[in-house]
Amino acid sequence: MRYYKGHIALSDARDIPVLLHIRNARAICFDQLCALLSLEILTEAPRSLRWRVARLEKAGLVMRLAGQQHLVKPVFGITQQGLIFLESRGQYLLSLPSTTEVTLHPTQVAHALEMVNIRVALAKAGVLHSWKSDLEITSKNLVLESGMTKDFDAVADIEIDGTTRRIGIEYERTPKAAARYRAIREVFERDETTDAILYFTANDDLLYLLAMELRATRKRIGFALSDVFRSSLLETRTLTNSNNSQVLPLRAFLAGTQS
Repeated sequence: MRYYKGHIALSDARDIPVLLHIRNARAICFDQLCALLSLEILTEAPRSLRWRVARLEKAGLVMRLAGQQHLVKPVFGITQQGLIFLESRGQYLLSLPSTTEVTLHPTQVAHALEMVNIRVALAKAGVLHSWKSDLEITSKNLVLESGMTKDFDAVADIEIDGTTRRIGIEYERTPKAAARYRAIREVFERDETTDAILYFTANDDLLYLLAMELRATRKRIGFALSDVFRSSLLETRTLTNSNNSQVLPLRAFLAGTQS
């Protein structure tokens, strides 16, 4: 078959998973992409995947995000052309249509990258059954009237000791105003779609601020440091919003253990 000059033949089996991971993550580094693909048993040699990403970049489907020179490695994001291609394959998101002019603000890149780190760490811990990104959650909520009341940063199905629990995951990098936390408490009180909520934070100050602001919420909530989690995994000390501010290993919190 003859193709017109400049045509790029894309593989549904290999290229689409790469594009979906880049889109759903909003921002992602090459090594993170390798890790996510390996979770789906789509492992490619780094050299081969690097060629694939470079090819998608040359075709204008993905791009290196500007303004991230402070990071050691380049950060990739989806382009409008990448969204158009995915939509042509039935991969449409109401939360990020191809008409979107700016797919991600530079200030959101660090948050997006850490969410990928959290996902990979949960997978390495051997408990991650499924993962939905904020884009996927928001898109579903826009369609379904009975959708989730909270557009979580992610929702993960976690399997511990043969039992699967649905966990809303949030990553907090900067503090919010007190009024915003009041609104969040109200949303958590109404949420019936998750069994518990797990907040990862960038530092101790944020962790204790969140614990104070959300302590009166009936929803079960755990608070842990993101960088500690990436090294300690299920042994990470997790502060809870229980009456006595109980601290548990993350495994116990995820399993629903009270003491």
